[in-house]
Amino acid sequence: MNSRKIAQLSYQIKKEKQKKFFSVLLFCIILFIFVNLLINYVIYGVRQNSFSMNPDIPENSFVMVSPLAKKIERSDVVLIQSRVQKKLSLFQKLGNTFIEFFTGQQFSSVEFESQPGTKQTLRRVIGMPGDTIYMRDYVMYIRPQGEKHFLTEFEVLDKTYNVTFFAAPAGWESSIGVKGSFEQITLGADEYFVLGDNRKSCDDSRLWGIIKKDQIDAKALCCYFPFKNFKIF
Repeated sequence: MNSRKIAQLSYQIKKEKQKKFFSVLLFCIILFIFVNLLINYVIYGVRQNSFSMNPDIPENSFVMVSPLAKKIERSDVVLIQSRVQKKLSLFQKLGNTFIEFFTGQQFSSVEFESQPGTKQTLRRVIGMPGDTIYMRDYVMYIRPQGEKHFLTEFEVLDKTYNVTFFAAPAGWESSIGVKGSFEQITLGADEYFVLGDNRKSCDDSRLWGIIKKDQIDAKALCCYFPFKNFKIF
């Protein structure tokens, strides 16, 4: 075999290796983008960092949520968008989108533990549009639209859940902490009243007020870690 044929064969082998390398690289890039699209916009995990959803979602649990599950029912656990919406420059928005995309929604450049209201929050939907509600001793009483009588939240619930209550000692000043009672309010169309399961130590609609559906970013599907706390919502 002369030197020209050897050079040509070597060139062809080199081209084949380059083609194979770029094919594998392209496949990895497409797979990476697909997986990130899936975990950013179809289903992804969020961490419960506080005791606010005890006992069903303990602190440091991980919950799988989906922004595509848009039908909200009473007693659903939902992920509520941050209440403090910062004004960001175009560069900051692009940077935050990049960070959230490549970390599967686990990190954000605009969420800070030390600044209340800047993080998304898991809470349970108790009041639905059209409901008339009030609270006594941390228990919600609900009169659904079209009904004549009030029932406790547990009598009208769609799914079972557990709640941590607070038995106030004698002489307790009701203005201290999160209030356990309030008077009747009626929810309008597209209005929801959300509560934490830990009623004695939680910020929720008792402090924030009523939320709108467009403030709900995703619906919780299950608690998947730690495994001993596995629960489907």
